[in-house]
Amino acid sequence: MNDLEKTIFDIIAKEAQIPREKISLDATMQDLDVHSLDAIQVVFEIEDRFGISVPEQDANFNSSTVGDLLRSVQALVNAKAANAAA
Repeated sequence: MNDLEKTIFDIIAKEAQIPREKISLDATMQDLDVHSLDAIQVVFEIEDRFGISVPEQDANFNSSTVGDLLRSVQALVNAKAANAAA
């Protein structure tokens, strides 16, 4: 597990108040019984932690998996780093 994955799992566990061991890459927020307000808090915490802005369409987690979220965050973090280097 890389640092980004660990951080995302930690954020989901904290904000949704669910056991970290229940979270997997193929689980959806719906599978984890994460309510919409908790999902919004997850997005806010991710944005704050990584200094990124998650587009609204990416913030609908109910049908997306944790792995999808991880890939989206990784892409945003990479784009931020590329812009900073330019």
